[in-house]
Amino acid sequence: MFKIRHRAAFVALVFVCVLAACDDAPSEPQERAPAAKKSDPPPRTANLSKDMVAAVSAGKASSFISLHFALRAPPTVNVPLPVEVAIVSHRDFASVSAHFDGQDSLAITSGDTFGPQTDISGETPLTHQLVLLPTREGMFMVTSSVETEGADGNVTRIFSIPIIVAPTAGTALPPPAGQPAN
Repeated sequence: MFKIRHRAAFVALVFVCVLAACDDAPSEPQERAPAAKKSDPPPRTANLSKDMVAAVSAGKASSFISLHFALRAPPTVNVPLPVEVAIVSHRDFASVSAHFDGQDSLAITSGDTFGPQTDISGETPLTHQLVLLPTREGMFMVTSSVETEGADGNVTRIFSIPIIVAPTAGTALPPPAGQPAN
């Protein structure tokens, strides 16, 4: 059981890293941004609870807006899973809205839409609650499309929230291939 959890955690880490690395390369060379000076303050972080982690961005959207989440229970088959979400704008927007989609076997029972919220100030966390219902074990993604309206026009940014669902309590896992069952 211990080895299987480590393998699942490793697979999840690799999957998240691969998602984070996916990005279309620019078709033409662009000028490099000047390096941050030592006197520049570090990027501000909104007032988020310490257990929140950043969702995986499909692009380089985190300088404009970021999405953070915290699971409020261990993901278990057929048990509702509350997920606290915070959308943090890093600049002012006229409006922000979001839509959340789960994969097969990971239904969103409440909270699939957020907003629109208007007149958003930079570094303002917008909180939201999702409730998921996993119907089988495995690794799944909740995809969020966050739409902003601001100086750059209407922009949609995509984020992914990885969810690893454990087997229900009392369910014995099959032994790895090539090993006899006890």
